[in-house]
Amino acid sequence: MPLSGPELPALGGTGAADMVTLIRRTAATGADMPAFTFVDYARDRRGVPSTLTYRQLDARARAAAAALLRHCAPGDRAAVLAPQGLDYLVGFLGCLYAGVIAVPLYAPEAYRSDERLHGILRDSDPACLLTVGDSAEAVREVGHRGQGRELPIIRLDELPHAPGVGAAESMDDVPRIAPEASAYLQYTSGSTSSPRGVVVSHANLLAAALQSSVRSQLVAEDVVVSWLPYFHDLGLITGVAMPLAVGAHAVHLSPTAFIQRPYRWLELVTRYRGTWTAAPNFALDLCVRRVTGDQRAALRLDSLHTLCNGSEQVRPHSVLAFTEAFAPCGFTLNGHAPGYGLAEATLGVTTAPDGAVIRSYDRDAIADGKAVPCPADLPRAWGLVGCGTPLPGLAVAIADPETGHEVPDGTVGEIWVSGPNVAGGYWRRPPETAEVFGAVLVTEDGRTTGPEWLRTGDLGFLHEGELFLTGRRKDLVIVDGRNHYPADIEATVTDAVAALETAGVAAFAIEGDGGERLVVAVELRRAGRARPVPARDEAVRAVRRAVSGHHGVEVAEVLFVRPGALPKTSSGKIRRRSCATAHAEGTLHRDDLEW
Repeated sequence: MPLSGPELPALGGTGAADMVTLIRRTAATGADMPAFTFVDYARDRRGVPSTLTYRQLDARARAAAAALLRHCAPGDRAAVLAPQGLDYLVGFLGCLYAGVIAVPLYAPEAYRSDERLHGILRDSDPACLLTVGDSAEAVREVGHRGQGRELPIIRLDELPHAPGVGAAESMDDVPRIAPEASAYLQYTSGSTSSPRGVVVSHANLLAAALQSSVRSQLVAEDVVVSWLPYFHDLGLITGVAMPLAVGAHAVHLSPTAFIQRPYRWLELVTRYRGTWTAAPNFALDLCVRRVTGDQRAALRLDSLHTLCNGSEQVRPHSVLAFTEAFAPCGFTLNGHAPGYGLAEATLGVTTAPDGAVIRSYDRDAIADGKAVPCPADLPRAWGLVGCGTPLPGLAVAIADPETGHEVPDGTVGEIWVSGPNVAGGYWRRPPETAEVFGAVLVTEDGRTTGPEWLRTGDLGFLHEGELFLTGRRKDLVIVDGRNHYPADIEATVTDAVAALETAGVAAFAIEGDGGERLVVAVELRRAGRARPVPARDEAVRAVRRAVSGHHGVEVAEVLFVRPGALPKTSSGKIRRRSCATAHAEGTLHRDDLEW
């Protein structure tokens, strides 16, 4: 039978039907409580904090809503193309207040191609653009290229800090929002396809925020610390919607500030006594590698009860290395909360409520579709971090992707999800919506469900009441009729050439004589390396030996590529299929220099 989470309390006991009602209620009862603090490291390397209370946030969101309704009708789209910061949050919430469908994006940047922005603007067809002064001209140009016409631009930094005369002043004056109405379009990161806009309703958003807060037992006294981008579902739900749902305080910094100096993230946890935070797996590795011993000595992480790890596959080595490195700061293994989610489910599906669970399984058996535990020291052992149990109100099933029949526990299949946070479909893509949403499941006992299941495209299995993720179905490498999971191979390669301190590894299939062949691409770092490194030929041999020994498959080609050459999604995940396309076209830029 599908694995179900606990019952979701009726809207958290609030009686609210949408996020706007919750925010306005907190603004009325806890007006001077801090809602968001943004620490700006671009203005000063030491960080300049700015804070909005719930009263101020509500007033500014109403002012933004009033400005929006001068250019948009409820149901129109408005794209937010602003840098990370308080103005961005005001713009996004202003859309919710106005009943306008938000399209959370990012400000154009000189080092990043605008192609993705152009495509999303063409697809979403916004009626206006929201930004700030420093980005206004770049946004105007992007809007013109994406739409082929000039679009009205609302400068969020120029809005009054209150709605003004004639604007909505009371809760009754704010436009009524139907729970089923669309709140925003969450464009997917596009790890296996071109970005698609997931239509998230106000009911989906509220359910997702409450599911995460209930699972984490979050209360108003908690402090959430986040550097995750607002245009990504992990940052938007856990860093914005979740704390708003319980009236908590959220402290933010920009993704750039974190990447430049990872210490800043943990220093803010220390300074503000943060209790909850989240990050993709690579952030743990970055902190272990770049936070110095002297910096660690200044950290206090004992206030942190939850570090949610999601957005990409969680590696056992990363979890254990981070725990060991920051144990002297008060962090423990129980603080880890690995999880699984996707944009189509308004982020959350499962999380581990009681710390990280690491298990080893026979990779040969998994290739055959069975999860068979084995000792961790065996060469064929694949260490997997459990993704936990379903969030409140959710059900998870493992299905045969070809037949739609539920498979027994311990059997690998496609992960299917059902719950109030599952979105209604993709923006203006009926065929893809029909393919992914509203699937019918035939349960183990022969019962046929209603059309209520989301097909995630991810493969995994249930074992001892917990979900384990093995990889994307479309990314599978099939050599000589045997399945191989890229994430598993990539972890093996990373360990085999650890001295290189790689920036990323991609394992993907190419067509060769007689079928698919495996290619491994290793992206090198820009910075110099602290340890002696092997010669190129030696590194190639190490990769081939490790993959052959652990996975029983020969690597047809090992190539080393320049920093930044591996195609990645907006959230930093490697786009393996794009890697294969670039390899076939000869555009995967190799690093032919000797190191």
